[in-house]
Amino acid sequence: MKVLITGTAGFIGFHTANKFLKKGFEVIGLDNINDYYDVNLKYNRLKETGIEKEKIQYAQFVQSNKFKNYKFLKIQLEDKEEILKLFKEQKFDYVCHLAAQAGVRY
Repeated sequence: MKVLITGTAGFIGFHTANKFLKKGFEVIGLDNINDYYDVNLKYNRLKETGIEKEKIQYAQFVQSNKFKNYKFLKIQLEDKEEILKLFKEQKFDYVCHLAAQAGVRY
């Protein structure tokens, strides 16, 4: 089973991705790694799942060196073209949308 998890550099997304990975799911993790809070914290979370900071480029998959069933993608959810391309190329069984713009006022 293949799952897309948004917000995987964040606290909840990171832990959710780890649960899915340990259960054997194929996981595509997505995050924009914005600087609303410490980006080093985000990169450290990604590093724990085998994603190397130096390999991260916009809209380019990075294969985890820890989990063979995990790839990470840095893109903006607002980037309609890249999101549509992602859904066209990857046939997801599930989407777990955990990305959010922290601190947005209501």
